[in-house]
Amino acid sequence: MTRSGRSGLPRKVISARPDYSPRVDVVIPVFRPGAWLAACLDSAIASTGVRLLLWVVDDDPTRPLDDGQIQASWPQSTVISMATNSGFASACNRGIRAGTAPYVLLLNQDARLEPDYVSRLVARLADDPGLGAVAGKLLRQEEPAIPPDGTIDTCGIEIRRGRRPVDIDQGQLDDGRADQWREVFGVCAAAALYRRSAIEQVAVGGEVFDELFFMHKEDVDLAWRLRAAGFRAGFDPSAVGYHARGVRRALDVVGSGPRKWVERGRRLISQERGKSSMLRRRAWRNQVLLLVKNEEPDDFMRWFGDLLAHQALQTGISFFLDPLGTIKSRVSIVSDLPKAFAARRARETRRSSLRDWLP
Repeated sequence: MTRSGRSGLPRKVISARPDYSPRVDVVIPVFRPGAWLAACLDSAIASTGVRLLLWVVDDDPTRPLDDGQIQASWPQSTVISMATNSGFASACNRGIRAGTAPYVLLLNQDARLEPDYVSRLVARLADDPGLGAVAGKLLRQEEPAIPPDGTIDTCGIEIRRGRRPVDIDQGQLDDGRADQWREVFGVCAAAALYRRSAIEQVAVGGEVFDELFFMHKEDVDLAWRLRAAGFRAGFDPSAVGYHARGVRRALDVVGSGPRKWVERGRRLISQERGKSSMLRRRAWRNQVLLLVKNEEPDDFMRWFGDLLAHQALQTGISFFLDPLGTIKSRVSIVSDLPKAFAARRARETRRSSLRDWLP
């Protein structure tokens, strides 16, 4: 197409150049988000070097979001309303299925990102086909209007010998200890970037996140399945975000002998008191489901003593705080076990030992 310029000669009309930036689907499960949601969406929209589509999945039909206001304020967003409160895992799956981008960012409603967070992680996945998931350094921030407190929320996920998954360096000062790229067992779904082809490969029955978990430790289960399928996970400290967390884990106890275990028990009791009884029961239940679905028999026998000790400590503390709820949770899990074993049988034949990942 041409138009005449002032000289009378035709001049070429230059069309806007197409945007070849990597496409990313951002899935934000929402349940009564309060003041955090605006900060979360603002930070996602401000991302540089990528093309984003935001899928805001409203998992609370009793207090629905104003989808018109959200889409007016953040035009790149689409609100998906769940018919019932189906849980974090189900909401994530719904948002993942809605998109088609080669990369999927899971973002908690109480998190916000630096503008280059997503592009840095996309570059990692683009450069290394063996990576299935990657995440940056999340720092603790209690409220969106309050500055970060200088401590680490998560630098990835590790597994302890008792099969307790923990967020690496959580509660520690951001003093340079977590400033190196490294491979990790898995990444926390509070702000994790996944390769779509990888998570679709390990989905079982169309579920990327196992909806049997409802919420809590579903990202650990996905990490385990990704590793069993041959994909690795990485931590990139140059990508920085911020996250509020309802319950902080007890800091590790240094030392040995009986005093170490007494102090560890004291800290764990304090941590567990900070949880609701529902969350406490779900944490135990989902940890058992993790083992049923993913644990290898050789690993189970090798670390049976550690597994037994952790279960005894966890059950003892739970019974001390909530005797009736503890008994109910141990009985009710029986009905979930057949589904967990069925999911185990549906996995690929390849398995993943934890031997290289246990401290």
